[in-house]
Amino acid sequence: MATPAIEAVILDMDGLLIDTEPAWRAAETAVFGELGLRLSEDDMLATMGRRIVELVAHWRRLRPWPDAETGDPSDAAIAERVIDRMVDHVRTRGEPMEGVDQAVALLRQLGLGIAIASSSSHRLIDAVCDRLGLEWIEIRCSADDEARGKPAGDVYLTAARRLGLSPAACLAIEDSPNGVLAARAAGMPCIAVPDPLLSGDPRYREAQLILGSLDELDEAKLRSLGWHGRNGPG
Repeated sequence: MATPAIEAVILDMDGLLIDTEPAWRAAETAVFGELGLRLSEDDMLATMGRRIVELVAHWRRLRPWPDAETGDPSDAAIAERVIDRMVDHVRTRGEPMEGVDQAVALLRQLGLGIAIASSSSHRLIDAVCDRLGLEWIEIRCSADDEARGKPAGDVYLTAARRLGLSPAACLAIEDSPNGVLAARAAGMPCIAVPDPLLSGDPRYREAQLILGSLDELDEAKLRSLGWHGRNGPG
């Protein structure tokens, strides 16, 4: 059976569309520090791309802070503290990643469907879309709504379903190793734009194409991954 042509692109958000990964690490450092837990940069890089509430549960289990056993505050409440900091950062200082405007313009010009599939909460996704002028992207999927977060493929499968397409007809673009694994688990081809701090991670090899930045995305690369254009295969 022939592989379906690419009809849509599903974008990750943090670290791909907007430069929030350093801000995430700063927010995690601050909030967990208030609880009495010191996280190293390596600690935070190892969990990059996962849902924040999962990270709280992860550290509560592996490196419990003084009050962790009481469950007070709850995992959800701690996660909300981090998200509050992130929303404030995005609204006041959020900056797009290199090549975002050009890449999104290209995808629209070529008539491809566009969706977002992020591990972040809906309110952070909405704040990013407002900040970057992407309010027109109607399909915004949060892994908060799924039984499993990345690296499981659930949020990507939801995005494909809302686009009305098979997963194989959707191209994912990701910056984190966990995100690449999620896209591949969903049965989608994937472009990776690796975070510079993780560029040597072997999980990026699961992607069909690796770019240095979104500036490198062009029509020829999309064709090489299965986009046939409005007139079908060339």
